[in-house]
Amino acid sequence: MSLQEQALRLMKFVAEMRRNNYPNASSFAKLLKQADIDENIPLSCSTRTIMRDIDELRTKYNAPIEYDATNRGYFLLNPGWELNVPLMNDDILSMSMLSTRLASDFLPEPVKGRANSAMENALAANNSKFFDDAMIESILCATGIKSAVDPEVFKKIFDAWRLHQVVELTYHKPNEQESARHFEPHILAFRNGVWYTKGYEHGTKDVKVYAIQRISGASFAGDIFVSDKKLIEDTRKNGLFVYPRISGIRLRCDASIAFYLREHQQVKQFKVEPQTDGSLVITLRPAFEHEVIRWILGEAGKIEVLNPPELRSKVAAAGKLIWERNQGTYAEAPAKKAKTASAKTKAVTPKKTDAAKKAKTASAKTKAVTPKKTGAPKKNTGKSTKR
Repeated sequence: MSLQEQALRLMKFVAEMRRNNYPNASSFAKLLKQADIDENIPLSCSTRTIMRDIDELRTKYNAPIEYDATNRGYFLLNPGWELNVPLMNDDILSMSMLSTRLASDFLPEPVKGRANSAMENALAANNSKFFDDAMIESILCATGIKSAVDPEVFKKIFDAWRLHQVVELTYHKPNEQESARHFEPHILAFRNGVWYTKGYEHGTKDVKVYAIQRISGASFAGDIFVSDKKLIEDTRKNGLFVYPRISGIRLRCDASIAFYLREHQQVKQFKVEPQTDGSLVITLRPAFEHEVIRWILGEAGKIEVLNPPELRSKVAAAGKLIWERNQGTYAEAPAKKAKTASAKTKAVTPKKTDAAKKAKTASAKTKAVTPKKTGAPKKNTGKSTKR
């Protein structure tokens, strides 16, 4: 094993402790072996090698490591302790920089700034010519964040999760007033473009999930908590939210979207049955009903629900409601235009009436003058008659 590989193992082992996963020699060996298979990271080694790494963390790096008999793994007595392993070559530097870039592109400030600053310091401390400015700027990825997060609030929640600190937070649920909570942030998660924290109301086992963008204020409450490995494992297995899942979902997908379904098949792990017309019949793993319905409707008629019947009925009902509302909107548009035009015509009509009134007034004046002219001749005519 090279020094570079050992350094990466040490970093990964400390990261597992920071995630409150309580790694031990056996579980960590399995994790490294799986990483070798899934991610092509060649760090597989024996449990004896890992035990030597743990001893070196204690003796060489003064790591405050303790073994937890309940969780059967190691943890950090001081969560604020930092591992300082020198970056030794371009391979480690490239991996560190890439992971920092990927992370910083969806981390809100000020954690994003701290991550980028750490990367810049590492680059300055290592006289590597492998990366130039163009190379650094080319490693970009979209953030994916869908809602604004207050930087100071995120930093406080992030630090509370990392340091096992209870927080007093002010939370605003939709259509409700703000309320104060005492909360233990056991888990920090980024899901579908939104940051969440999951844990317990302090002093209870009442599980809560808070969207961080709805937290308007947060501060340390002065208490600490012990990470609940069971909650972490349950969340990893069943997901962030506790919603009922439905099984046996079979969908017929048009050929026009078959390409991206094949791309996602390995990650999503659904069964694919190619059809002669290029379409696909897929069978999903147990999934949240509302998420599946949103996805089907989002494909605008390119997916047909084959099973279960109740899901097909719900999708049909949602589609019908969409059609009715949008059909009504477009049907009323001409009537509205006609009504508007009529209103404009009516608005102009009084002006024409005013003009007519002026003409009528002028005509009346003319008539008023006419009798005077007519009266004079009559008077003269009368005098002439007397003569």
